[in-house]
Amino acid sequence: MPSVHAQFVQEEANHTHNFTFPTSDIYNTMQWVKQDVLTGNTIDLYNKLDSGLVIIQEYVMMDCRPCITGGKGLETIVESMRKLYPGRIRFYQTVYEDETTAKTLKKWVKDNGFTPDGVFIKGKNEVAFYGGMGMPTILVLGGGMRHKGYYKRLGYSPRENGVIIKAVRRALSLSVNKFDTAKQ
Repeated sequence: MPSVHAQFVQEEANHTHNFTFPTSDIYNTMQWVKQDVLTGNTIDLYNKLDSGLVIIQEYVMMDCRPCITGGKGLETIVESMRKLYPGRIRFYQTVYEDETTAKTLKKWVKDNGFTPDGVFIKGKNEVAFYGGMGMPTILVLGGGMRHKGYYKRLGYSPRENGVIIKAVRRALSLSVNKFDTAKQ
């Protein structure tokens, strides 16, 4: 009878070597062009990224307390990062599905005291592209003409603020304005 210890020893014959590398924290983004429900201006995500901006994107649900908490936390991050990097950061909020109306979303933004740079409806395809909806779903996008993401999380916790700030800084360092020839 084999010893108790022997049953836990893995032999080379039945061992599989796995030399895969960890997945990258940089991911592809999804292009969109939408009308901001607050201003009526048309926003093209890739044009914003091409200009060297970094976007902090929150996908929200109506009547979602964690989405409100997340939005408040993100606005604090945005405010502090804008002091360090003036003119380089934008904060967008998009409803996670395609049914909520612009009027309902505007009321939600106003009632919760948010001051985003853009608010958008019809986020269903984007949420599906980024892996489903958390409450909320948060992204940090940048990379200039590379159009990359540097942070993606389903859900929000204030413990993540440092990780989000680190992702914003990394995105800023890799986001070159295609119109600024002096930096190239």
